[in-house]
This record gives sequence, C-alpha cells and structure tokens, in this order.
Amino acid sequence: MSDTKTPLLIDVDTGIDDALGLLYVCACNAVDLLGVSTVAGNVSLAKATRNTRAVLALAGRDDIPVWPGCERSLLRRARDASVVHGDTGLGYAVLPEPPADAAPLNGVDQIIACARAHRGELVLVATGPLTNVAMALMREPELPRMIKRFVLMGGAFREGGNVTPAAEFNIWHDPEAARMVFRGFGGAGAAPLIAVGLDVTRQTRLLPEHLATLARQCAGAPHGPALMRFLDDATRHYFEFTEQREGARFFTMHDPLAIAAAIDLSLIETQSVAVDIETSGEMTSGMSVADWRGVWGGNANAEVAISVRASAMIGEFLAAMERLARRF
Repeated sequence: MSDTKTPLLIDVDTGIDDALGLLYVCACNAVDLLGVSTVAGNVSLAKATRNTRAVLALAGRDDIPVWPGCERSLLRRARDASVVHGDTGLGYAVLPEPPADAAPLNGVDQIIACARAHRGELVLVATGPLTNVAMALMREPELPRMIKRFVLMGGAFREGGNVTPAAEFNIWHDPEAARMVFRGFGGAGAAPLIAVGLDVTRQTRLLPEHLATLARQCAGAPHGPALMRFLDDATRHYFEFTEQREGARFFTMHDPLAIAAAIDLSLIETQSVAVDIETSGEMTSGMSVADWRGVWGGNANAEVAISVRASAMIGEFLAAMERLARRF
C-alpha cells in the first residue's frame, strides 16, 4: 500500500459548515492539504479569511497557508448567508485572533500554481461560490485538464433550492461563475467534476445527540475542551435556525460531506449528466439544470451525487473529531 498522500486544495467561504469541513480534513491522514483559498459568500472575504485561519489554528494547523481570493462575485452583488451562519460566520463561537499573514498570496493564482505543480494529482474542492475557480479557469483554460478531480458543494438537481425555490446558495451567489465552471469542465480530457448538492447533503445531518456522544468520548483528551466548545457554540446557532424554520434541531453537513467525498468517493453514488446554470431567469437565476432525460443531446459534463452513505459519513466525521481532540 502506498504511503503517498493526495495533494488537496480547498476553496472556502468559511461559515460554520466550511469550518467543520476544515477540521475534518485536518484530522485526515490520507491527504496533504497544500493550502486553503478563500472567497466571499457566506460572509465577506475578510471574515472568511479570518475564520479560516482561526479554525486551522484551532486544529493545530496554522502552518497551512491561507490565500484570499475574490471579494465579490463576477457580475453581481449578492447577499451573504449571515442569517444562517451568524454575523461572524461561526455562529456563537469565538476563536482567538489567528496569526496574520502580512502579504498573503492570491487565492486564484495559487489554484493555478498548485495545479501546475501537482499536475494530474491535485484534488480541488470548492465549498463556496465558484468565483475563484472561474477566475482561475479564465487565466488558465487548461485547468480542467491539469487536475485529478474537482469536487464542489453546490446545486439542487432534483430538489428545490435553499435560497430561492430554484437555487442553492453557492450557485445562486455567482451563477455566471458557476456556468463558466460547469461548461469549462465539459471539454475533452477534463477532470471529473463531481457535484455534491442538496440532494445528498440534506440527508446528512449532525444531531445534538451526536455532539453529546462526542463530548463523552473526548473527555480527558488534551484538546477536547477547546474543540467541543467550538463545535457546541458554532452548531448551536445553526440548530436554532433549523428549529425555527423546520421545527427540528439538526446541522446539515453540506461542506463536510463534499470534503469527505473528495477524499473517499465511496461515500456517494453519482450519475453522469449534462448540467448548465440558469443566469437570466427572473425566478430561476442560479438554478442548476440537469438534463436527466438527455433531451439536449449533449455530452455529460458532471458527475452529480444522487445518493449518500450518510451514517458512514457522520461516523467518519465523529471519529475524526475525536482524533483531533487527541491530536493524533
């Protein structure tokens, strides 16, 4: 068995679920996290960058570089998701001010640089709007043929959206960028684009009882108190949001699932399908349109997740948090 780790780059707009995804990958021995690029989405670029650095520091990985990218979408001024994630983006959690980088490298430039340096090996994951990836694609049209695979959290392919009846937030926030990315990965020789959308993330729920069990398992672990305090305070804001909206307390593992699936594809089942993004509809802007019946007659440009081993994913996440609490 090879000990070689898969090079990974994650592009985030760090709100609560991005934060849990980052904690997860920091506890994963199978990948080499080269860096994290940030983008505006759930919160502003400045908040997303600060949150990312703070979460990595909490995980004991403040050595991982954080690269700020685009501070707004390509053409629009979309609202953020602070109603879900809180004003800071991390719910009620308060983390120490992270180490600052006086002259950080640019996120878009680093996506391209990592793809070139790890040609054919890099796994790219995007858990926020696709602005940075679209900009990288414009600067380096060969990007889809330079990486191993691209996994994104975004889209609602057979279900309704979560920000409008038609659209999922990440795609809606910058639909022009999303259209460019889906079309760019549809060419000959392109790496697989794997879309982990609401169809499967809504099935993958972290519950208060999961955190209670984790707290017992982490009792006495050296980093358990700080980690559990963060998880409790961050998710409590989301629990209150879902209880008010849907009458139940749960945390939908949107971004952690995309990151986990990027590392372990067996967690999801996908179907090849042609996908395009609506950019001009009065009521459907940001809708991810999947041609399940082949009426367009075009080639499939995406592998869309259609089922998930949700219990297995939650189990892996909890095990990773226990490892993190003990710092391996």
